[in-house]
Amino acid sequence: MQTGERICVGFLTAWEQQFKAVLTIRPDLLATLFGAAGSKAHELLERTFRLLNARLADAPALQVTAASISGIYFGEVEVSHVNSYADLLRVAKLMSSSLATFAEPDDPDAADMEDARPEQSQPARQFATRIRDLVVARNASLGAHFNREASLMSARRRTRFGFLSNRLVAHFGVLQPSKMRDTVRTTRGLIAELSLAQRASDRASLLILGFPPLESPNLTDKERSIVQDYTEELSLEAQEFSVGFAGADTDNAACEALLNAAVT
Repeated sequence: MQTGERICVGFLTAWEQQFKAVLTIRPDLLATLFGAAGSKAHELLERTFRLLNARLADAPALQVTAASISGIYFGEVEVSHVNSYADLLRVAKLMSSSLATFAEPDDPDAADMEDARPEQSQPARQFATRIRDLVVARNASLGAHFNREASLMSARRRTRFGFLSNRLVAHFGVLQPSKMRDTVRTTRGLIAELSLAQRASDRASLLILGFPPLESPNLTDKERSIVQDYTEELSLEAQEFSVGFAGADTDNAACEALLNAAVT
């Protein structure tokens, strides 16, 4: 029986005028989805992506792949502001695929795609990505400062921050009503890192905390009250550590907060 459901198995990419089809779904996930037929499905996908790359080699343009090939359908073209090809794939997978685990492409920058904060949720990473795209659209010179690393005091391992420039270090967090305890605990860790980074470098620090609009019909009265309480509590905790705090119930509000801190 055909259900009409579709899953994201890979991406067509354009980077530095080079066009490439990249298979990202893992063989073990296909085995989970299709059982013994998973290996055959992966072989079919590999053959399809080889065909796609052959077409792109002959005519380097995304339009040549507009038609369906071997059951593969193509979505809308999307543009993202990134610093490397590995970052392009990371953003594509984060924003476009509902599957949580992927095979890493054979790319020398693949290590850059690893999230330095595995405890952060996908909504938090998506929130940070949307902020970056909004900021870069308004000030392209700030694009190079996202997802950068710095040493905290005498720590051997470097810590990745959502934004790091000569004057500002920032993290992006999200309050999720369905996982409030976990997201609050993670947010407190972000405050501690920002405080250490500020003391180590004399940069200004800023936590941008996203949360659902209080007027959202998806929130119960209890959830609305909890979001308000924790937002206020975390704001006070950030102040106690001399960390700047900006609550944002929209992506545009978060973008404005970062621009104001990074530019002014």
